[in-house]
Amino acid sequence: MTAALVSLCGASCFLLCLTDSFRDNKRNICYGLATLRGLWVIDGSTTLPPQLSAKYRLKFIDFMHAVMSVLVFAAIALFDQNVVNCFFPAPSNETQEILTALPVGIGVFSGMFFVTFPTQRHGIGFPLSTN
Repeated sequence: MTAALVSLCGASCFLLCLTDSFRDNKRNICYGLATLRGLWVIDGSTTLPPQLSAKYRLKFIDFMHAVMSVLVFAAIALFDQNVVNCFFPAPSNETQEILTALPVGIGVFSGMFFVTFPTQRHGIGFPLSTN
């Protein structure tokens, strides 16, 4: 059950990194899922012209951000002793050292990645810029 819940939350982290938002002609905020062809508007309330939709295409960096977000979620999950005890009920000393150091390493690496390559997406749960 714990593995299923952690996997579901990790998948939602990945998917939410691939969402974006825009303002329609009425200045309403619309959310969509970025695809290889452009932005697919989730609620279908409006459509984007092809030239504007192309601006929202998936890029390699979007996948990297999604993977790094899942790693950050995994690091946070590894900080919780209930999750660790579920997967490793009696860890050896070496395993305990890895479980202690791994979240910190993931945090440092992903922090440097996110600072070096900031995302341009304003997905679900992220503030929309004024532009």
